[in-house]
Formats: sequence, C-alpha cells, structure tokens
Amino acid sequence: MNMKENEVYDKVKEIVVDYLRVSENEVNPETNLVEELCADSIALVELGFRFSETFSIPMVEGNSELFIMKNLVNYILCKMQEV
Repeated sequence: MNMKENEVYDKVKEIVVDYLRVSENEVNPETNLVEELCADSIALVELGFRFSETFSIPMVEGNSELFIMKNLVNYILCKMQEV
C-alpha cells in the first residue's frame, strides 16, 4: 500500500478526531496530542494500536516527539516503507 503523505495525514487526523472526540479544526500538523488535545497514556496506547492496525505497521512507540502530528505522520510513513 503506497499512500502519499497527505493521505496518511488525513487518516491519522480522522483517527485522532474520532478517538479523542475533538473538532477537526483543533488538529493541524503542529498539534501536540498531549499538550493541546489532552491525550492521556491510555489514549496514546489506544491510538498506537489504531495506527498499527490501520497502516499495517509495528506498534507506535511512546516517544514524545511523536505527540506532534507532523512527526507522527512522518514516523508512520517511514514505518510503512520498511514493511
């Protein structure tokens, strides 16, 4: 599956908006999931599982750099290329 960056971003955003029950306009490439959207450790684990299933990649690790949307999207893109 070869997805473009904007497709991955849109899907990640959709998952985040759905799971955290936030408005779409609260999420942009600079958004920090923890500081701005108040994602707790349980939410981060659940989101990690959803990203893993959706993109067929290994579980996303809890690196604070990945709390920022654009970094998370880049991480997922890199992992998709490795699989």
